[in-house]
Amino acid sequence: MKKYLWILAAVCFLQGCSKDEEEEPYVPWRPGDDKEETIDLDKATKVMILTEQAKNRIVMIDQPTGKIAWEWTAADSGLSTGEQAWFNTPDEAKPVYNRTCVLVTASGGGVGLIRIADKKMLFYAKPGGNPHSAEVLPDKNIVVASSTGNLLSVYVYDAVSSYVSKPAFTMPVYSAHNVVWDRKRDCLWTGTGAQLLKLSYNGNRAAPELSQVKSYDMAAGNTMAHDLAPVYGEDAMYVSSVEHVYKFDCATEKFLGVEIFQQKDIKSISTGPEGYPTIVMRPTSGSGNWWSAEVCDLKGNRLFNRAGYQIYKTRWYVENPFGYPEVHTL
Repeated sequence: MKKYLWILAAVCFLQGCSKDEEEEPYVPWRPGDDKEETIDLDKATKVMILTEQAKNRIVMIDQPTGKIAWEWTAADSGLSTGEQAWFNTPDEAKPVYNRTCVLVTASGGGVGLIRIADKKMLFYAKPGGNPHSAEVLPDKNIVVASSTGNLLSVYVYDAVSSYVSKPAFTMPVYSAHNVVWDRKRDCLWTGTGAQLLKLSYNGNRAAPELSQVKSYDMAAGNTMAHDLAPVYGEDAMYVSSVEHVYKFDCATEKFLGVEIFQQKDIKSISTGPEGYPTIVMRPTSGSGNWWSAEVCDLKGNRLFNRAGYQIYKTRWYVENPFGYPEVHTL
């Protein structure tokens, strides 16, 4: 009888484990998965784009397996030694043009548009002033936010000459950390201090201009806007400041609270289609550093970790219907 009860208990335990595994949308991350292995990008299922500062590179990780699906350093694009230094300390990388390219900024002073297939640099410039974010505009021009430069810079995209020496337009924006294009409203969003700014774009490719339309104040106690990212499938954006994380409803023009394991010092938030958890980056390295070796979800559950990595921002490698049309090509 005792033997029968033990067998029954074991069967129930295994069935319970199987049920839990079936309910998990992802393979749970295993702390021992520290070895860098690779997978073809077209075989990867759910890919994250990391700005990995330890080796000054952009890395695409297949989240369920932890394998590298693609990586890039400035040397891969044939830049000179001096130009390569512009891409030291990369701080943002986002997929654009139907995920055929990655738009990169780096604290070293550079901004670049890299074609994934051959790692060719289709556009690059040196805005300086700690570029922290960039966005492609509907006419293919590129706008860059420089945080210590307190500036937005608009560059005219040139399909013939990849290097563009000077911006065609600049606009002072205090501590500019982010830029997001809103296709529905035909406007550009950016954060400054404890405000979110709505900007209009004149659409003149040869003589581009931005101008402020409206500003939206965050709650008292916020000091500095940091990340700004569309919420996939919603008419909304995540906004992080040094102190808080909000969801900004673009229709009602209201800041909404967000349930998250940590409100302060969130460096990036990214969402995807159904089945993709919201991924969050916050510094865990201590001693005043700004990076982490791990990526978490909104509850603080670890989704990826690799010893030696210094990750600043993470984005899902997915389409962006908030900002771009369904067919979005150069």
